[in-house]
Amino acid sequence: MRRSLALVLTVALVVLMAPNAALAQAATLEPPATPVGVQVAWLLDVSRLLPMSEAEAVEHFSPSLLAAAPVAFINAGLAAISGPFGLTLIRYEGDDTAARFLLSGVGLWVGRIRLDTEGRIDELPISAYLPAPATWEELDDRLAAVAPRTALLAAKVTDGRCEPVHGVSPRRVMPLASGFKLYVLGALAHEVRRGAAGWDEPLAIRDDWKSLPSGEFQTFPPGTTLPLREYANAMISISDNTATDHLMGRLGRARVEAQQFRFAMAEARRNAPFLTTRELFVLKLTDYPRLARTFERLPNLLQRFYLAHVVDNLPLPPIESAESWTTPRSIDTIEWFGSPADICRAFAGLDRQAGTPGLEPVDQALSLNDGLLWLDPENWSQTWFKGGSEVGVLTYSYLARTGDETFVVSAMVSDPSAEVAESAGSELRALIRGAFALAAGVPTAGIAVADIPSPSLTAAEAMAVRRLGLDRDRLRP
Repeated sequence: MRRSLALVLTVALVVLMAPNAALAQAATLEPPATPVGVQVAWLLDVSRLLPMSEAEAVEHFSPSLLAAAPVAFINAGLAAISGPFGLTLIRYEGDDTAARFLLSGVGLWVGRIRLDTEGRIDELPISAYLPAPATWEELDDRLAAVAPRTALLAAKVTDGRCEPVHGVSPRRVMPLASGFKLYVLGALAHEVRRGAAGWDEPLAIRDDWKSLPSGEFQTFPPGTTLPLREYANAMISISDNTATDHLMGRLGRARVEAQQFRFAMAEARRNAPFLTTRELFVLKLTDYPRLARTFERLPNLLQRFYLAHVVDNLPLPPIESAESWTTPRSIDTIEWFGSPADICRAFAGLDRQAGTPGLEPVDQALSLNDGLLWLDPENWSQTWFKGGSEVGVLTYSYLARTGDETFVVSAMVSDPSAEVAESAGSELRALIRGAFALAAGVPTAGIAVADIPSPSLTAAEAMAVRRLGLDRDRLRP
């Protein structure tokens, strides 16, 4: 504990004492007097007065957030990013109930905050904001250091086609984790266009279609009725697994598989049968690896029979069963698969759908969460995001617009033998920000961070930050 505190103090003092033009020129801000702004102001204040008490945490955080990140983790996470002098607000954008922000503490941190209906903090992902690469060569070198297997594509989208600008094994088929949900959204939009479904069509929550987190729909009582657009928004913006499986149940597995061909997925047959998230959890958490090995050995038609008559009849594993899931499990056989080039074509297809009258909710779902990328709003007018994470797998994919041009950057990393490093998410976002800037020929952001020391946290501090962040893209609880 003393060593961890000494490290935080040392890094914070380096940040404060180093000649740093970026921090000197970055004006600190006061959040607005909106409900979410008031909570951000409190967060800044409490970062200077840690630790917060249980009573104070209950007053400001929702029960669901405290269930996932107890007060001890929140205190440890805030202490790790704040240092001894607390957090300072550098940038802020938001409305009454949600906002994103850039903070200065032990390094720079980008975050997002969302309130529940009672005005308490219900979502608070925070991630290190690292300097973007200045050249493609630097990007390639840094990407190679993230994980043993990597792939990336930066492309311009013109008339529905992806025109590569730069790539690192862009056609390499990799595990997608929650990136597969782009195809579920595309299948839903296709059914809406042909009149077989409607955005406002009600769909009731079913116990047999519930999955494990990420998400919150698994907590809704059976019979709770919501329109399909809300399922789509949750599936994309908070990577809600139960919302996803309900859409797949409504559409049917075959229609989602067919959407891969409409979006020109190069090796769509690798995703046949196209798994639900519940099926993946059962295969990887119930009597692993016996059940999984049986499934892997079966031919396609028998795999479908096995899912329908064995896997789908087993109970959903308890969330506690994921505690032992600390190393990769069958990520090359029981997953969803695609390449950065495939994801670019999927984004291009979704872009065409979003521009079709009656399919505007596609744009809404993909625009709700920018994945903490924070492209400079002076240069970039819109950002779409879908990420995915499983033990040993991390994928981040974005579409962004600058002027009248549209670009896609998709980055994928995986390791079949070990968990991807805690720092990988922040590093991939930095590389992707750089890729957008290099591809479009615009500055990466309005604040230079190259001279700001990056945070260097102990394993315990990094875990606390991750628990505080409540990563919404993880396929495991």
